[in-house]
Amino acid sequence: MTTEYHDAIAAYLRERDDADAEIKAATDTYRAETAALEHAAAEARAERDDAEAARRDAADLAAETDRTAAALWRSLGDLVGHRRTGPTPSAEPDPDPEPAGVRARLRRADRLLTLARSGELPIEAPRHTELGAAGIGAALSAAAVALAAWLLAGDLPARHAAAALGLFAGIAAGPLALGLWLGWQYRVRPRPGQIIACVAGAVTATCGLAALFLRGM
Repeated sequence: MTTEYHDAIAAYLRERDDADAEIKAATDTYRAETAALEHAAAEARAERDDAEAARRDAADLAAETDRTAAALWRSLGDLVGHRRTGPTPSAEPDPDPEPAGVRARLRRADRLLTLARSGELPIEAPRHTELGAAGIGAALSAAAVALAAWLLAGDLPARHAAAALGLFAGIAAGPLALGLWLGWQYRVRPRPGQIIACVAGAVTATCGLAALFLRGM
């Protein structure tokens, strides 16, 4: 009887230990899964917050880009005429949607418009403008020679000085007129080659026409 009792106690203790071990294993598994779920939930919340921040940044960038593009388009219309530009064009997919790249391109567009408003774009005028520069210089010098001939034909006391001043003024007016023409036609400032062509045309026309029409006056 005593042996059976001891065996029953031992069996009970073994079963209790096995049950405790199973409970502990289940508790550990529950805690591990709970921790994993909490970590996954935290990562999901962080990703959600990052996505929300990215969405807000994208919305702010889109609004900023729209405002800046509209202002640049209005500035372009002020420069070349609103009838030529028309309404602000619709946006197209950006191949480089990084905020830094978008803002850099907007700054470059603004810089180009600033250069255009000041009459100097980072482009070269066509090559034929050098011929046009020479023609402008020659035309103004021809007008100056005609003015000098008219002055010399009169009876003004200082007609020779006035005629000489008119000839020099005709040569000097060439680069000024060239700058106005290039700024209006091509939105650029005169380059050294064009100025040289203009002055050369003016001097050549002045010397040649003066030798023909002002000799002996």
